[in-house]
Amino acid sequence: MFRILALQGSPRANGTNSMAIDDAVRGAAVNGKVEVHKVFLHQLKIAPCQSCDSCLQTGHCCIKDDMGMIYDNIMVMDAFILAAPIYFSGMSAQAKLVIDRCQPFWAAKYVLRREVFSGKLRPGLFIATGGQPSYEGQFIGSLHVVNLFSKMIGVKNLGSITLPDLDAQPLAQRPDDLSRIFALGQKLTLV
Repeated sequence: MFRILALQGSPRANGTNSMAIDDAVRGAAVNGKVEVHKVFLHQLKIAPCQSCDSCLQTGHCCIKDDMGMIYDNIMVMDAFILAAPIYFSGMSAQAKLVIDRCQPFWAAKYVLRREVFSGKLRPGLFIATGGQPSYEGQFIGSLHVVNLFSKMIGVKNLGSITLPDLDAQPLAQRPDDLSRIFALGQKLTLV
């Protein structure tokens, strides 16, 4: 079974980001059976990174909370999806909180010199949604963060989809964008 970890970074459980993940998963399922662990980040109890540096010694976070489930899923996933809304040109706090708490993967790789993911990159994709019409720099910060985050969790980002102006035209009314999401989802299981 092909395991997909999908992190839904919006505080709206059944909104645009959830719909986008579902379309990407439908695309992935075209090529065979998939098992999806869709995580609604706003429902979890996750503390922010405390910059205590304990992960620099152990490669593990000392905070015991719902992030442990995400760490476990990152270790066993075959593919990765992150969908997050963009607020003030940055991704949602829920998504960024999880990314910041993945510092132990960086520590294990670069400080402790451990090969955490056996060198094999798993495929991934990022979907960023914005209510406002497109403006310069709207998604650029989040794209940079996701590219570095992907590297830390052993993911090769196959592509990112940025969707501005969703307040004026919801995703359900944008068949071309839904097709792009579906097609990118298909790539997850072709790698």
